[in-house]
Formats: sequence, structure tokens, C-alpha cells
Amino acid sequence: MHRIPTQPGGWSPSPGDIQQTPAPIVLLTAAATDIQTLAQAVAHLPPHFPALRVCNWLNLSTPYAIDTYIDQTLSQAQIIVLRLLGGVDYWAYGVERLRELNAQRWILPGDDQEDLSLFEQSNVPLQAVQYLHKYLRYGGVDNYRHALEFIAAYGLGWPGTPAPPQAVPEWGQYAWGGQSLATAPGVGILFYRAHCLAGNTAVIDQLCQQLQARNLQPFPYYIHTLTNPQTRSAVQNFYQEHPIELLGVTTGFSVAQWRSEIPELALWQNLDVPVCQIIFSTDARETWSTGMRGLSPKDLGMQVALPEVDGRIITRAISFKASTPIHPDLETPIDHYQPDAERVDFMADLVHAWVRLRTTPIAERKIAIILANYPTDNGRIANGVGLDTPASCVQVWQALFQAGYRVPPPLENGDELIQILTRFRTNDPESQSRAFCESVSLQKYHQWLKTVPQYEAIVNRWGLPDRIAEQGLIPIYGQCWGNLLIGIQPSRGYDHDPSLNYHSPDLEPTHHYLAFYYWLRYEFQAHAVIHLGKHGTLEWLPGKSVALSCDCYPEIALGTLPNFYPFIVNDPGEGTQAKRRAQAVIIDHLTPPLTRAELYGSLLELETLVDEYYQAQALDPERLPWISQRLQRLIHTHHLEPELKLNHKSGEIPEIIPVLDTYLCELKESQIRGGLHILGTCPEGELLRDLLIAISRYPGANRLGLTQAIAQDWGWDFDPLDLSASETS
Repeated sequence: MHRIPTQPGGWSPSPGDIQQTPAPIVLLTAAATDIQTLAQAVAHLPPHFPALRVCNWLNLSTPYAIDTYIDQTLSQAQIIVLRLLGGVDYWAYGVERLRELNAQRWILPGDDQEDLSLFEQSNVPLQAVQYLHKYLRYGGVDNYRHALEFIAAYGLGWPGTPAPPQAVPEWGQYAWGGQSLATAPGVGILFYRAHCLAGNTAVIDQLCQQLQARNLQPFPYYIHTLTNPQTRSAVQNFYQEHPIELLGVTTGFSVAQWRSEIPELALWQNLDVPVCQIIFSTDARETWSTGMRGLSPKDLGMQVALPEVDGRIITRAISFKASTPIHPDLETPIDHYQPDAERVDFMADLVHAWVRLRTTPIAERKIAIILANYPTDNGRIANGVGLDTPASCVQVWQALFQAGYRVPPPLENGDELIQILTRFRTNDPESQSRAFCESVSLQKYHQWLKTVPQYEAIVNRWGLPDRIAEQGLIPIYGQCWGNLLIGIQPSRGYDHDPSLNYHSPDLEPTHHYLAFYYWLRYEFQAHAVIHLGKHGTLEWLPGKSVALSCDCYPEIALGTLPNFYPFIVNDPGEGTQAKRRAQAVIIDHLTPPLTRAELYGSLLELETLVDEYYQAQALDPERLPWISQRLQRLIHTHHLEPELKLNHKSGEIPEIIPVLDTYLCELKESQIRGGLHILGTCPEGELLRDLLIAISRYPGANRLGLTQAIAQDWGWDFDPLDLSASETS
């Protein structure tokens, strides 16, 4: 599907319609915190100070917008300051047009880096630009005020004497004003120092209030960047002095250091607590509320995709961009983070759920293991891709038992588990006359359902829940063994063709589905769930792609339950859905043992004849007609002409042999599964040998593949992975 780049009526003049009157000084920046700080700084400037205009250059994203703004405002400025993120190329046309103006040009980085390539775009001495950069790098209202005084004195002859740049702490504890709960579990919150300096902290204050209302002690801490080793050490020292059970991170990007194929994540490992990524959306709330994408591409990259590299738990957006009316002096709106009370409450509940899991004694924790089941016959219960899910479930049970959870000794094997589960009610239509072990009250479920925002949509699709109740009870498929539930995930939708339901973006989940998760949360009172194996259907329920709302069905079903998800390592794309839409902690498991396909039957006979053909060419040419006749007969008998892409012009054996040799070698060398993986179990013997060979044959980020390394050691001047099989024969 292709989007049409131009459609009638799609043009809008707004990108070039930034209405500002001219002023002697104009400052261009992409940081909302710069504008917030400048709005406070201008209030402290002396009387008759030269006028200042400020513009977010991200709004000047087209040549038309840039040209219009230059004509209306910049053409009459005497001083233009540009704080640029991403280098000259990120706003190349704008920089090019600024060079054409007669104004003083101060071009400097929008971050802490001393970027000479940007400084050199200025037409004032390097020392002066670096001095201005120092003011802005230190940050804060006083430094921004003195920065304005400095450029006015330097470029306009303003008579004042600005104070020099004053260093501001790079990190520190934020005093949010709450009481200290000495015995409450601690929760850390990391946020950007720029928000603290700009006073843009309403969302931090509200989150702290809601955490404390749940008897959690927040420890908010501002930082400039986590990429600085000294900052990471300061964070680690602070939270070791103020112990926490969970850390909420609102900063973007990743701290992983890729010095090898295994990222270094010392900060998170040393803190040894769950790390939740809390999202501050740069979209307006209305944009988020009415759309299905959840976040802009920029937010998705900076606040979701990169933090995922660290293994952070992806949560929700709890604030959105809001703007004040046009500032009377700067003539620009002032953007700030507006907390969303309902989303902040959800975030506080999610934090509380994780802290509850960590602080509850092991013997009192209740765990639910959920087995996928689609299609919905009993033969497809626990059908994780590449995983022996029943055997893996028993392995998890054994681990819980050994760790001290209140569960009986595990069953003997996965077969016994499935036999017990299928003696009772399951999704299989043929099992509907059987008894069920667990159930939920129809009355309780219906009372809860009425509080769900999507109540009408669910009832319109599936009717009232009375129709699935039996004597006032809704069956729950699964069985409890002490504090462990092993449950069967209910059918996603219509039973007559369940294959159409798995990924449906607009099919509401059934009453059975919602009642199952209601029971987990409110009746069984699980501390955590384990969705075992790729993959269930929860993360594919309708709703936003990321930064879910209370209207999204994964949240309606799962709520704030901690969610662990053993998932096959070679499919990160689908695992990402569970991370972003169901706050899942992905635990990668190995693929099934890999082995070579090898050849058998007639294919093995063909390979033998090809080998004989090559030998006969050199040693016994008289045998070639017989071998050729035999080869042609086998190719025709087994209909291999289409596979070999042969036609009437390429029917001679000397032409066929290289093609056939390549075809057979590729089949023989193909990787296939050698069974299924069992969670926590390493392959042994030949399976381990074949798996290691299969993995090592292909190169990694900093190493050759096994066959490449052998070729290099033997002095061969080719790459085995770039050649067809016949070229290496």
C-alpha cells in the first residue's frame, strides 16, 4: 500500500505562518525548556533592554516556512542566535539562508558538546561563541538572563555588565515538597535537569504525590545525561544511600555501552531493581487521544526503541505537550509538560504492583502461567513457537518450587500436565460438557465490566455476559496447584474461524477472555503472570500501538499486572508488541536445536550420481552416458525440472550438472529444527554440536563466520558465504 504524497486540500499554510514582529535579537532553538527558561529570564532583565523574539526552529521545517520567517522577522534582526541539534545538515537550508543576512550570527550546539563545525558557521569570534555556549550549557534562569545581557553588550553596545557563567550542579535530588515516609518502600525517579531549571516539573510533582498516596516513598533525582559515566556513578551512589525497589526513568536514549556483542549495563545491574521507562509525550493530548499510533516517530525512537535496548519496562505516557498563550515579549507560545491525572494514577498503580511483587514474601506470592491456545482444539494447547511449552511449564514450576513458592512438587513431565488440563473444560468445543476447576461470579464480573470504558462496544459485539454463565458462574479454564495457576488463554473471538481473530485490530475480546483476566487480578490476586512462549493474543488486542490509554484492550484485560514473557530469541519484532502494549519483560529463549537437513532417498541417490559423474569425467568417460541417462530419469520422475529451472534449451547433462549440484548442496546444508527447545535446558550431545556449528557459520558484529575464518586461515581469496555451492565443490 502506498500513500499518495499530494492530495487535494491537503496543503496548509501554518508551517510558514509564524507571526512575530521584528526585534534586534532573535533566538532559534528546538528545546522547549530553552523557551520556558527564557520566558522567566526576560522578566528579570533591566528596563529598556533590547527586544527579544524566540522561535522553535522545528516549526520551520520547509524552505517556504524558513523563507517566510526570514522575510517577516529575521531580515530586520541585528543578532541571531541558533542552537542546533544534530549538526548543520539537520537544518541545512536554514543555515544557508542565515549566511545571507547581515546580522551577527551566533550558531552553537543545542547540547553540551563543543562542536567546532557549528561554531564555525558563526560570523563572530570563536571565543565569544564559546562563551555564550557556556552560559547556555550551564542552564538556569540566571545564566540565560546573563547570556542575553552578554550578547546585547557584545553586539548592540548595551551598557550593562553581565555576570560570568555560573556552574549549576549537573545532578541532584529534587525537593518536591512531600513528607518523608521512613518505612515505606522507596521508588526512584530520574528526569532531565533542564526541566528542573525551567520549572517544568508539574508531572514529577504529581507522580510523587500519587506514589506517596500508595505508601511509596519517591526519590526524584535530576540529571543532565546518563551517557556521562560520572552521572551514572552519582545516580548509583544516591540510590544506594536511598534504597529503592524500582526506578522510573523519564529520560530518553540508551545507556548500553556496546564495546562487545554484549552490552554493558552496569548501572542497571548494580541497582538491581526493575527499571520502568516513563514516557513524556511531545504531542498534544488530543493528538494522542484521537490517534492509534500512540507516539510520534521522534518519541517512539527516543523514549521507547532506544530505552528497550537497556531492557527497560515500557510503560505509558503520563504527560502531554500543552501551550500557554503567546508570550507578550517573546511572541511565541510556551510549551510545557501537562500531566494527565488518569495516566499518572495508572503509572503509580503499575509501580505499586511491581513493588508489591518484590516485597511480598516468596511463599505468599501468587503466579499465573498462561498457555496460548489457537486454534482452540486441545491439540494446540501450549503451542509456543519453537518451544516445548508443556515441558517448559514444568521447568518453571520446578524453579518456583525450589525457590520456596507455596506450590506442590511439579508433575513428572509436560505430557502429564496436558493430560490433567484436558480432563476439564478448555477452549475446545468438544470439552464443553466437562467440569471446570475455577470460576468467577457473573455478578462480580458484570459489575466490573460496567466500569470499563469500552463496556458498550463489548456488549454490542458479544451481548450481555449472562449468556456464557452457568448457574451464575463463568468458567475459568485452568487449574491451581497451591499459589500457582496454570491457565489456558481463552479464545480471542469467533470460534468458527479463529485463525482470523489472532491479530484482528478491531475485534473486541470475548466475555470469557475478559473474565479470565478479571479473575486473575481480583479473585486469584496474582502478583505476576507468565505468558509462556510465542505467542499469546493479549498484546494483539485492539488499541494504540504504544503509550496505551484506558480504552485499549490490553490494558483493560491485564491492568497493571507484572508480565513476564519467555519468547523465542529470533523474533524480536513480535516480542516488541508485548513489550510496548502489555508492559512485558521479554526473557529470550533459544531457538530449537538447529541441524543440517542432509539428503535422503532419491535426493541422496542424485548426489551419489553427481559425484560419480565428476569422477567418470576424469577416470572413466565411458560410464558418462549411463550416468547421464540415470540422472535424467530421476530428475523427470521426481519432477525436479521446475525446481532446477530447466527448459528444453538446457536439457543437456553437462549444463544440468552444476545447477543440480548447487541445488542438492543448498538442500543438504539448509538449517532445520532438530526438535524443540525446553526453557532453561541446554541442548546436549549431537544437538549441541550441530547448534553451535549452525550459529558459528555466520558472522557476527565483530567476528568472522566459522567457514570464513577457515577460508582465511587456509589462504583462500574468496568468501564461502558469497559463493554458490557448485563453486565450492
